[in-house]
Amino acid sequence: MGLVKETQRSLYATVGAAAWTMDAMRAIPDQMGRAWQQRTQWMNRAGEAYDDLAERGQAIMGGARQEVQHQAGQVGEQARRIPGVARAERAMTGRVVDADQLPIADYDSLTAGEVVQRLQGLSQRELQKVAGYEKRHRARATVLNRIDELLAKSPTTTT
Repeated sequence: MGLVKETQRSLYATVGAAAWTMDAMRAIPDQMGRAWQQRTQWMNRAGEAYDDLAERGQAIMGGARQEVQHQAGQVGEQARRIPGVARAERAMTGRVVDADQLPIADYDSLTAGEVVQRLQGLSQRELQKVAGYEKRHRARATVLNRIDELLAKSPTTTT
């Protein structure tokens, strides 16, 4: 009778293992669904954290850019006090400026008369930018002559 009992026990163990395997296999889709939801939640959290870091970095860089621009402006002002530097700067200003950096919007679409109307009130530095750009592109005498007149009126203003 020991052999029969062992055979039955072995059969029952096999059936039990098969049932356990089937239960485990039935649970796989639910487990996969939960795992996918958790993955989605983690991805969302990671994305939010990444966005937060990007915003913080942008704020830091914006502040640093403003500080650098401020410091560069101060250095430029000090350098202009050195004999000959201001004259060299006037000669170079505007030579490397693009139209979108000019103090007059849509510059390239304006006639000479329209540009001349917009020159009044510009600083000497802004006038120099326009003059350099104008010389490099269209060289309209009307515009350049008016800039020269305005620069002659306020030779010490460099802002």
